[in-house]
Amino acid sequence: MFYRMNPRILPSVRLADSVVIEPPYVHRRRKADEYIVYLIKKGVMYLEEDGRAVTLQPGDVFVLDPRFTHVGVKASWCEYFYVHFRHPEIEPFEEEKGFQKLLLENRQESIQSDIFSYEKCEGQSLYLPKHYHMADYSSLVKVTELLNEAVENNTTQLENYKTMLACKILEAFVEIGRSYVSTETVAYVEEQPRSYRNVQEMLNYLNREYAGDITGQLLEKEFGGNFDYMNRTFKKVTGQTIFRYLNRVRINHAKALILNSPWKMSKIGESVGFPDEYYFSRVFKKYTGKSPTEYAREGLNGRKSGK
Repeated sequence: MFYRMNPRILPSVRLADSVVIEPPYVHRRRKADEYIVYLIKKGVMYLEEDGRAVTLQPGDVFVLDPRFTHVGVKASWCEYFYVHFRHPEIEPFEEEKGFQKLLLENRQESIQSDIFSYEKCEGQSLYLPKHYHMADYSSLVKVTELLNEAVENNTTQLENYKTMLACKILEAFVEIGRSYVSTETVAYVEEQPRSYRNVQEMLNYLNREYAGDITGQLLEKEFGGNFDYMNRTFKKVTGQTIFRYLNRVRINHAKALILNSPWKMSKIGESVGFPDEYYFSRVFKKYTGKSPTEYAREGLNGRKSGK
């Protein structure tokens, strides 16, 4: 089970902190009027929600639902984070056939999206798993750090602290959702043809290594296949060839550097994978309709006029 949430709206967070409980304490029976998220740091917690027993171990995330009554069923020592929140656009979501595919398609769409576009980033839902064990240590560390920062904001109570608190909590929820996709969709991916898995791996590789000297021969070596075949498969899955996608990634990063760095065009081109300044200019104009210099001039004029 999941909770589908609109990530464009910040949650309203009432409480966020960590606590240690020890015997003989057990959670009292209650039906909260808000969602409560637990992340277990150490020890073990024994709960019952809506008549179903739950044992929570270190690394477990659990969402208590305001529709149900929950109660502690056994005393134990446990250290955990808790977050009490409300959200105007959150709803229970039962996992359906094709759900794993949907999650992977959402990730693929995100990876391929234009960093200068609003459209592809809007309307995507955040799926927060009801009960999930964060086996990926790096993700667990990130979530722990975010919750510690959230607690600190709630403690200092400086101006806008509730907004900062909500931002950190939402970021933690996003990281939990990402961790789920990365670890729990593995079985689905392994059922797909190897060519499909190669495309997913190649998308990640191109987004990460775009500034390097990427050639067909290098990709054959990295992914162990014939480049022409990989290129046809890549286009079938993504709608564009490998190098067209790579160039778009490079140009998007170049746009950001042109508008936000003092570097010369030659250095910007080199930093995104175009060591030849003239070739960089030709490719940039092909993808944007403007030369890098024209793009920089228009961006500067826009900022001066307040656009």
